[in-house]
Amino acid sequence: MTRMRLLRTLALALAFALISARGAMASPSVDAAALYNAGAEALARRDLGPAVTFLLAAYRIDPRARDIRTNLGIARARVEESQGSEDHASHPAPPPIALSWAESWYLALAFVMAGALISWLAAMRPRSTRLLITGSAFFAVGILSFGALFLRAHEEAVHPTAVVVAPVLEVGPAPDERPLPPYLLGAGDEVRLGPTRGDLVQVRVSGNAIGWAKRSGLWRVADAPRYTGNSGV
Repeated sequence: MTRMRLLRTLALALAFALISARGAMASPSVDAAALYNAGAEALARRDLGPAVTFLLAAYRIDPRARDIRTNLGIARARVEESQGSEDHASHPAPPPIALSWAESWYLALAFVMAGALISWLAAMRPRSTRLLITGSAFFAVGILSFGALFLRAHEEAVHPTAVVVAPVLEVGPAPDERPLPPYLLGAGDEVRLGPTRGDLVQVRVSGNAIGWAKRSGLWRVADAPRYTGNSGV
């Protein structure tokens, strides 16, 4: 009876993992090369906002491409240079081995499937404690990975990453809030967005809301592919 319960639990968890991975990765394919070319062209003309947006979008798709990593680093360095300030947080160097969004889901799914298979074999064999522990460990790593990916996806859905494309973006209080001096952001600054009010959007830095700005001065990184065909918002 215990083995049957274990097999049912594994089957349900595996089905959930398969459905979750399929749903999370069900997005139209985007060409990293097109995004990279658009970013490289923008970087060449020192249009830092679009350059960071395109290159960051390309990096999400192909994080191990040396050209993308190099040019994204150059674009970010030029942003800091143009700001002339040390207040902006420096971006850590990307790891030599990185996984794209889709690859991360596939890896988590692989751990879950391996854990389910090993645990199933252990349930069918007597005196297989070590095998069961190994399968449980693989399965747990996969489930924890799924949890981390879900949290990351939720954060991106609620507070999407965006890049300032206006030369100077004023971030201040909403019209119905107490007047305060505006916070100025420059082209290429990376932020997160909150809720919208008409043509205004909440801007967040380091997890904190710093005010509201015109949506036309920002590009969401997730929307970068649609900007490759034209220069307007």
